[in-house]
Amino acid sequence: MKNYSLPLTRIDNEDDFKQLALQIGAEPEDSNSTIQFAGEMGRGQIKKWHLDAGLYIRAWDMVLLKPIELVKEAAPMLVANNGFSLLCILTHESVDYKNINQHQQFNKIRERSYALVPDSINASLQLSAQIPVQIIDFSISSYWLKQQPGYEAVCQYFNEDLPELPVHIEPCTGKNSQAAGKLFNCLTEKSNDISDMLLLSVSLIKNFLSSASHHETDKTSCYIDLYYDKVKAAESILLSHLQTTLPRVGFIAQQVTLSESTLKRYFKLIYGKSIYEYYLNRKMELARTMLLQKPITVNETAEMMGYEKVSNFIDIFKKHHGYSPGSIKQKPFEVKA
Repeated sequence: MKNYSLPLTRIDNEDDFKQLALQIGAEPEDSNSTIQFAGEMGRGQIKKWHLDAGLYIRAWDMVLLKPIELVKEAAPMLVANNGFSLLCILTHESVDYKNINQHQQFNKIRERSYALVPDSINASLQLSAQIPVQIIDFSISSYWLKQQPGYEAVCQYFNEDLPELPVHIEPCTGKNSQAAGKLFNCLTEKSNDISDMLLLSVSLIKNFLSSASHHETDKTSCYIDLYYDKVKAAESILLSHLQTTLPRVGFIAQQVTLSESTLKRYFKLIYGKSIYEYYLNRKMELARTMLLQKPITVNETAEMMGYEKVSNFIDIFKKHHGYSPGSIKQKPFEVKA
C-alpha cells in the first residue's frame, strides 16, 4: 500500500499552500484560500483565512481512502521566531498523535483536544481512512500571542530550560467543544463572516491559554514536592564550592540525578534565584564575613575565595554589596551588618 503524507505547513505561506494543493492533486481556488479535492487520496476541502495580525486559521474537512500522515516539519529557529501551531482535533476517532520531535508514539485521542506545538518542533498526526477527519489549525505568531491573557504561564511552560517535550495537549470539552464545533461550521460554510470567525477563534485560544496556565500551576506545585530533596542536595554542592569555582550545572544535576533543565527550573522556584545568582550571593556573603571577622587582607580573601585575579573579586564584591572590600578593612564600623 502506498504511504501517503501531507505537510502541515504554516498557513501564512502562500507557496506552501499551493504546494499542498499540488500534492493532493488539486488547484487552489478563491484567491489561493481553498483546496477542493476528490481523487485517489479521498475527498474534501481545506480552507484558510488571515484573521488578525499574526493570526491565521485553516480548516481540514475530509474523508480519506487511505491512512495519511500529516507532517509538521520544524522551521529554522530564525524563521520560527517563537511562533506556534495550535491544532484543535474535532474527530478524535480518526486522528492519533504519532510523532513529536523524533519520539515515536501512537496516542489515541479519546476526546476533542487542543495541541499547541512550537514552530521549532517536528510533529505528525496519523489520519485514519473511511471516517471523517475534521481539524482546525491556527498559526499564531509570538507577537499575537504576547497580547493575550495567560501568555506568561504558557510561555514559561515552553521555556527551553524545561525537560518536558515542548508540546502542550489539553482536552476540548464542554462549552469549548461546542464553540469549536460552531467555529468549524462557520469555517466550512460557503458564506463566511470573518468577524464571527475571529471572535470564536480568540475565545477558543484564550480558553486554551487559561486551561494550560492552570494545568502548569498545578503540575509545578506537585513537582516542587517531588524534587525538593534533590534540589536541597544541589544547594549543598553549591555551598561546598563557595571557596572554589562553581561546577558546571550539568555536573551538579548529574550528582543529584536530575536533568539540567529540571534542576534549573525547580531551583529557581524553591530559592527564588537562578543557581548562579544564588551561588554568587552566598559566595559574596561569605567573603564579607571573612573580611569582617578574620585578620586577612583583600588579596588573601580573593585567593581564599578561588579568584585568580584580585581585580575580578573586587569588581564582583563591589557590584554585589555596593562598596569595595577594602572599605571593610579601612572603616569596618561604617559598614552595615
